[in-house]
Amino acid sequence: MSAPPPSGFHVASDKPFLVGLAVLGGSYLLIIGAMVLADLVFLNYSDQPVLGPEMVRQGRYTGDEVVVPVEPDRSYYFRKGNNDAGLQLGQQRIAGDGLFQAAGDRAVLLPHANNKPITASLRPEARVMQIAVTNQVATVTTDVAHGLLWGEFIRVSGAGEPGWDGVREITDTATNQLSFAVAGAAVSAAKLSLSKPNPLVQALRSRDIRFSIKLSLISCTLTTLLSLWVAVPIGYMMSRFEFRGKPIIDTLLDIPIVLPPLVVGLSLLILFRYMPEWLSDAVVYKWPAVVLAQFMVACAFAVRTMRVTFDQIPQRFEQVALTLGCNRRQAFWRVIMPQARGGLLAAGTLAWARALGEFGPILVFAGATRQKTEVLPTSAFLELQAGRTEGMLAVSLIMIGAAVVVFIIARTLGMKRIFA
Repeated sequence: MSAPPPSGFHVASDKPFLVGLAVLGGSYLLIIGAMVLADLVFLNYSDQPVLGPEMVRQGRYTGDEVVVPVEPDRSYYFRKGNNDAGLQLGQQRIAGDGLFQAAGDRAVLLPHANNKPITASLRPEARVMQIAVTNQVATVTTDVAHGLLWGEFIRVSGAGEPGWDGVREITDTATNQLSFAVAGAAVSAAKLSLSKPNPLVQALRSRDIRFSIKLSLISCTLTTLLSLWVAVPIGYMMSRFEFRGKPIIDTLLDIPIVLPPLVVGLSLLILFRYMPEWLSDAVVYKWPAVVLAQFMVACAFAVRTMRVTFDQIPQRFEQVALTLGCNRRQAFWRVIMPQARGGLLAAGTLAWARALGEFGPILVFAGATRQKTEVLPTSAFLELQAGRTEGMLAVSLIMIGAAVVVFIIARTLGMKRIFA
């Protein structure tokens, strides 16, 4: 029988320790959640009006309120600036961003203080003035410059004729004109309404981004299969056997993980300078280079996962199978691999997700050519280079959605296999 604790002895509370763990872990989870939430709320998922040129010269007005002439009964889009109190329109005061219809012939921009410049934005909504249809291509003329580009998308509504309403790809543009394919006869210009669809719709309708989605899915799947094909034997060998030079091999396996991604791509590019010309021409800056660049990084993570998996399987099971008459190959397939299915699934999921997000090696070794070597990360890069932040975020959301779906499926299948 143990002696009672000395008088005045108290067991320290675990609460401070647990609170510390919760704060540290919770802060990291909070940052991850905030990042994803910021991506989700940044985009405006509603259709946007087609707007004309800016009517206010930014930073040119200081002092009192600024009067801007407007057309009665015309729609304008107002965006409030940091230095502005709002927009005065007759007896109505507009304090937030949005589309409004002018009731008079003047709008007044109100500054916060007399010594700060106006930073608000006021732009008219483009109106359709004329429609011409030639060979099932509609050319729409607007009364102001629309600012849309070839290859972007426009939503047509209010036509009242089949083959008109819906999202259309812009096939040609001019300052005050844009063209798109239709399947019906000409309609009245007074009925037609134009708007820009939300960035997700534009991304999913873009041929370039759809090609990058297709190439990403195919290349990530091929990379995963190749990674597992290599990771299983290497992980088994590194887990079960001791041999001379094992530390060197272990170090080599870690190189793709610790090297900067751009260095991996550059090393592959230099390596293929010493390859036969026919092989270099078939790989470099073509889609096989995408798979190889993804494979070089993703396989290293798969190897580590499979080695840990095999380390957790007791060697006694394999030894018992050998004593019962199985050879090494039979013991591997009948005893080891059934117990390694969870690790195999984890390695495949990790390799697929890592390949999906690979950017540096692909950019250096395969390039970022539209509809040739473009995958989702390079699509986001190209959208950012073109100044289309909404398009870049739309591609990022597609990548997040694809990764979440793959992880959910993998975890669901893994649970079923473990508890089968």
